[in-house]
Amino acid sequence: MSVGEVDLLVAIPSFNNANTIGQTVQVIEESYQQNFIRDRVVILNVDGGSTDHTMDVVASVDGRKAIGRRGLTSLRTVHRVTAQYAKSPSPGMALRTVLATADLLHARSCAIISPTTVSVDTSWIANLLRPAYRQDFDFVAPLYARNKYQGLLARLLLYPMSRAIFGKRVRELYCEEWSFSGRLAMQCLGQDVWNDDAVRARPEAWMGINAICSDLKCCQSFLGPKVLSPVATTQDIVEAVRQTVGNLFWCLENYESQWLNRSGSEPVPTFGPEHEFTEDGRVSNQEKIFELFRTGVTELDSVLASILAPDTYAQIKEISTHAPDKFRFDSELWVKTAYEFAASYHRPGVLTRGHVVQALVPLYRGRMYSFLVEHAESSADEVEADSEALCVEFERQKPYLVQMWKGETQR
Repeated sequence: MSVGEVDLLVAIPSFNNANTIGQTVQVIEESYQQNFIRDRVVILNVDGGSTDHTMDVVASVDGRKAIGRRGLTSLRTVHRVTAQYAKSPSPGMALRTVLATADLLHARSCAIISPTTVSVDTSWIANLLRPAYRQDFDFVAPLYARNKYQGLLARLLLYPMSRAIFGKRVRELYCEEWSFSGRLAMQCLGQDVWNDDAVRARPEAWMGINAICSDLKCCQSFLGPKVLSPVATTQDIVEAVRQTVGNLFWCLENYESQWLNRSGSEPVPTFGPEHEFTEDGRVSNQEKIFELFRTGVTELDSVLASILAPDTYAQIKEISTHAPDKFRFDSELWVKTAYEFAASYHRPGVLTRGHVVQALVPLYRGRMYSFLVEHAESSADEVEADSEALCVEFERQKPYLVQMWKGETQR
């Protein structure tokens, strides 16, 4: 009530982030003071039950330290609001709290910033907020500078598959920083999805796909390298696939009327470079990745046979016998595999949907190992060209998915 109406809201979902969240608050305040000096603004911390005094840190950050280095200060008060939405963290419930707050404050544009990202700077905030606030975009996805080994789940599956199905070339639907309009916030807040596991785990991708399927304006904004705090918890591959691929398959199920008749894809407006590579980075234990692929194919033999078409299953069994230096999981087979898993998720069967998604993990490991071997010496341009070719292959094979989805093709 003391805040009143605002133009801009930046939210920080938190859980035991006392070591880094103070810096995040200061960067947001400084960006407000440099870039939005005449606008009504608020910082919202939504906390999922921290026990390390995270919310106390937010409240005690000295705003004077965030005074713009150029001598600029906001002409309005930079309000801070903290709220604990639950006793355990849930990205979906955190976002729902943000949307409800945006509704109460009549916020025109909102952004989400992760307190575990220590590379966030004032330009990040401005680059996320400006397209939604000043150029009428409804969903703004980030773009990050990465080395060729980062973001492989997005590069090898999430981006090319979501692009082919929903028809928009948004690279980072699965992200920790993004922004959105008040219009999209109200549209999402009113939907009865908040108890679905897929939305509770990865609400940002659902929000982006919701915007795409509603024909709202989407864009991408380049932020730069994303560096996580050393104490940030890194998801293992199993959990990452379970959450992200589970969310993507759930969105296919719930938005089928919007994508079944779409073909091809189109670019979205992009502010800054569409992709940028850094030189650092390497992947250790590549041999272990291959062995986990081979072991998974053996241990999940009957499960994979129930999910995949006989020819696809036979090809995967065959390549799993290859020596590591001769192994290749080519794009055509990988796309066919991913689409058959999506169709299996759609069909009622003996396996639960969660088990279907989890069974994809060893096959993703195989595709990842193949990428690492093929591109050990590749340049940034060669990696990008290969990624584009994979996207085109997903688009080429989409009719196969549609046929399986409608039950017109027998496995």
